[in-house]
Amino acid sequence: MSVDDAKNAAAEAVRLARYGGPEGKSDYFYIVATDGTAVMHPYIKAWGEHKQLTGTTNAQGVDTVKNMVDAMAASKTGSTFVESTLPRVGDTDPKAKLYPKLQYMLTVPGWNWMVGSGMYMDDVDDQVRAATLRQLGICLAVLAAIGGLGWAVTRSVLHQLGGEPGVAITIMTEVTAGNLAVKVPSAPAGSLLAGLQAMVQSVRDTVVQVRASTDNISTASAEIATGNQDLSVRTEQTASNLQAAASAMEQLTATVKQSADSARQANQLASSAAEVAARGGAVVEKVVATMSDINASSKKIADIIGEITAAATEQSQGNGAVNGSVAQLDQMTQQNAALVEQSAAAAESLKEQAARLTQVIATFKLNGARAGHGTAYPTAAQKALHVA
Repeated sequence: MSVDDAKNAAAEAVRLARYGGPEGKSDYFYIVATDGTAVMHPYIKAWGEHKQLTGTTNAQGVDTVKNMVDAMAASKTGSTFVESTLPRVGDTDPKAKLYPKLQYMLTVPGWNWMVGSGMYMDDVDDQVRAATLRQLGICLAVLAAIGGLGWAVTRSVLHQLGGEPGVAITIMTEVTAGNLAVKVPSAPAGSLLAGLQAMVQSVRDTVVQVRASTDNISTASAEIATGNQDLSVRTEQTASNLQAAASAMEQLTATVKQSADSARQANQLASSAAEVAARGGAVVEKVVATMSDINASSKKIADIIGEITAAATEQSQGNGAVNGSVAQLDQMTQQNAALVEQSAAAAESLKEQAARLTQVIATFKLNGARAGHGTAYPTAAQKALHVA
């Protein structure tokens, strides 16, 4: 194939080539020689005659082909873009409206051809606008879908929470600070706020019960401590009285022993008098009968004194037993007093523990007031010092 045949075949192939548009046939290609002569244009038949195109100006006085030739000559890459204003294809009116058109040209080495194509910028603007509107519509649809999904998710989350998250955070902060009187708004069953409301109410009821129990414990322990203190004082007084009774019994026992000793001495004197009378009876026979009477009386006196002595001895022994019983009673009383003091100390410890529990419960706030009154109780050591 000769060069001319190759050029003709190439020009025909370029003539039939199309691109762009909905069907890919809106835009075309043309060929201009590097010297400005026409080679091929699919719609302008005059270009097939190899007409010189340079020197021809449009209605604005612009030589479009010369600008294209000069731009290609200045290009170092063999391609260039050229801005131009041309009428629409097929509009041959000399006063036809011109439209901005961007030309792209590419050289064919060896043939001195410039293969070019152009796009009317108003079409490009329309296409860009249409594409922008289309993309904007898609974006709006996506945003609407995202907004609807977000609204559904938000509604689902708020339903699960039962209200705004900030409300739940505020309530939990108040409960953490001990304020059980915080108001929890009504919420759907099964939501977080409904569960929080049930929890707060349960804790509130528990604190109320604990508060009542601590008050009862405090009152009872105070009464027990007071009773134990009174009982301790009375027990100590009883022990003191028993000790005084024991001392008196000891004195009585000593007195009875002294009486028994005196009776024994009298018995001995009576016995000595009987012996002297008997001996006197042997010496003085005249007074035998009288001395016999005296002897008999002395024996009777001795018998009576003996009985007194025995009775005194028994009384002394009985007093000793009483004294021992009193001593045992005194010991038991002292032991009881010690137990009462231990019980009082235990009651004081119970009172202190109840007071501490009341102070702990007092950190919770119920219905605008603290759960405990914070009463301070004296310690067991202070009460012991007071009793002492």
